[in-house]
Amino acid sequence: MDNEGTKIIPIIGYVIAFLSPLLGLIYGAILFFYKKDVPLYRKHGRYIIYFAIAMFIVSLIVAWTMGWI
Repeated sequence: MDNEGTKIIPIIGYVIAFLSPLLGLIYGAILFFYKKDVPLYRKHGRYIIYFAIAMFIVSLIVAWTMGWI
């Protein structure tokens, strides 16, 4: 029970990655690389990084199809 972590920290990371992929990438990297003692944060840190990269690609595709780029 000592190193389980709270579930709100990864949820905040997913919301940040959805709103700003660059900040989500940084948040996920912090969870993945600096919170190694908590397996929940390490697992979700990797998923937040993947989600942030996917959101960045989706935003680029949307911007390109809308003619903003």
